[in-house]
Amino acid sequence: MSANKKDVDLLEKLKDVFESITGDPMPDDYPQEAMPLGTLVRANRLNRLGAITDAFYGEMDQAGQKIIIYTLLLFPKPNGLSGVTKRSSQYYLTNEYEYEITGYLMMNPINLSKLAPDLGGNLSL
Repeated sequence: MSANKKDVDLLEKLKDVFESITGDPMPDDYPQEAMPLGTLVRANRLNRLGAITDAFYGEMDQAGQKIIIYTLLLFPKPNGLSGVTKRSSQYYLTNEYEYEITGYLMMNPINLSKLAPDLGGNLSL
C-alpha cells in the first residue's frame, strides 16, 4: 500500500470519527438551555480554546438543577507571539461541566462539518 493511500484511508477514518462525535446538528436530546453546537469556548481548567461538539445532562447540583456537560474539541495551543502551533501540539477531546468553560457568544458558532477536513492527522482521541 502506498503512503498516499494510507493518508487517504487515515483521513477517511478521522472524518468518520469526527462525524460520529458531532452527529446531528441539533439532536432531540440536546439540552434546550445549552450553548449551540460549534460555539467557541475556553476550557478554563485546561486554558485552551475549542468548540462545542455535544452537550448532555449530568448529575444534579445542590439546588436540584441538572448540570450540563459539554464535549469540547480543543485546538492546539499557539506557540508564543508567532501564532504558529507546535508540531507536537494536538487536538484534544474532553468533557467539561458548564461552569468550567467560558463561551464566546458574541461570535457566530463555527460549522463543525466544514472544520473536519481541516483537521488532517492531528485529531487525537
